[in-house]
Amino acid sequence: MKATYEQLYSLTQDQAQKIQVLTQQLQTALTEIKVLKAEIRDLKEQLNTNSSNSSKPPSQDTFRKKQPKRRSECKQGAQKGHQGHLRALIPIEQVQKVCDIRPDQCPNCHSSSFDPVAIRTEVRQVLELPEMPPEVVQFNIQTCRCLHCNKHVKAEVPNEAKYGFGPRLMGFVTSLSGEFRLSKRQVVALMGKIGLRICSGSVCKIHARASIVLEEAFGDIKKHTLNQEHLNVDETSWKMMTKKHWIWAGCGHDSVFFEIKASRASAAFREIFEGFKGGITTDRCGSYNCHEGDRQLCWSHADRDFEKITSRDGFDRIVGEQLLKCKIRVFEFWHSFKRGQMSRAELINCIEEGPKKDINLWLRAGIMHEDTRPKTKATCGDFFKRFDMLWVFIYKENVEPTNNAAERSLRFGVIWRKLSHGSQSEKGERFVERVMTVAMTLRLRAKNTFQYFTECFRAFIQGGRSPPVFAN
Repeated sequence: MKATYEQLYSLTQDQAQKIQVLTQQLQTALTEIKVLKAEIRDLKEQLNTNSSNSSKPPSQDTFRKKQPKRRSECKQGAQKGHQGHLRALIPIEQVQKVCDIRPDQCPNCHSSSFDPVAIRTEVRQVLELPEMPPEVVQFNIQTCRCLHCNKHVKAEVPNEAKYGFGPRLMGFVTSLSGEFRLSKRQVVALMGKIGLRICSGSVCKIHARASIVLEEAFGDIKKHTLNQEHLNVDETSWKMMTKKHWIWAGCGHDSVFFEIKASRASAAFREIFEGFKGGITTDRCGSYNCHEGDRQLCWSHADRDFEKITSRDGFDRIVGEQLLKCKIRVFEFWHSFKRGQMSRAELINCIEEGPKKDINLWLRAGIMHEDTRPKTKATCGDFFKRFDMLWVFIYKENVEPTNNAAERSLRFGVIWRKLSHGSQSEKGERFVERVMTVAMTLRLRAKNTFQYFTECFRAFIQGGRSPPVFAN
């Protein structure tokens, strides 16, 4: 039976509606597929994130490949022509005991008679820790009756007896905690092994006194550092109880200071650096955008950003690879300059006519090309906006292209944070920033921190001022 016109028309309308529904479903599916592909791409990028293309530390690399070890053709031990390092002999006037060892019997004739004058003498010195009980000074603070008015009068406690510990012991405890990062329990255990009984509460009290005696030295170091022309600046996280704080570092050529703040924002930077107008070397963190002086961006961070771009596919990878090649050329010129193989004028000319132009070109390409991903566009755009900050080091003296000086200094604080889990109070934070500032600055100046801490406590007990850090 032939279908009527009305039936065919109705069937066509039904099929058209089904096609429309299927078309909408197809469009929805294609949109979902696009979104899922983007999510998969982002997840793959996160999976491939490691210490070489981000600020992630190497210890957190999940699939870190071990570098194959190259076997050396040399044998183990000292090599031929190596200059030995012998322990220098202690002067004879500082030797407590001298033992003259003479031969007992001649191996040739078995005689025991020898010339009283030795032909030559081989000197061997043995160093040993002395069996030393702690030096204890007892002060008997007496109360006596006045024969004139019968009043009971107690003698005034001398400064040496006010704190229960001497300056060398307090300096030693401060050095163990502030320079060698030992915990309070470890300090107590170590002191017990050398015959000194001390509790963790006493260690806390010594830390509190150390914070007081080092306050002036901390201020002098900070003032000295902020008077320099160029600083390396960085910050990292810190813990105060359950709160997240930040420890900041300002590094000069012969000093470094640390301060702990509750924020890493621009306000904290302005508060710490007190209107410093000199040059700084930093990463791309927005906290430093308020700085009014010269600013050098760290090329080590830029290298990781460029490496991150190369991990993406398509035109992004081409942009990242070209930026990395330009970075390599920049450092080739820089190392040649550092070795004295070219002058600063030659360095400027080589970089301006070569990698500087090329990096500008590829940053523009990363921004403008329609196939680059939004993250690549954002990274290239940020570098392009701060383009002049990449090149301060080629024009200014005493400016490095990386921020490694600040990161090395902050490494001390990072290890302290991992061992101690941060601070438990604001007073604890003051101790950390002051003792780290003094210890790291003295280390840069090759000074004895234990000796300096001892002198500070001795001055504190006697009511005087702490010795200057920058004394010759």
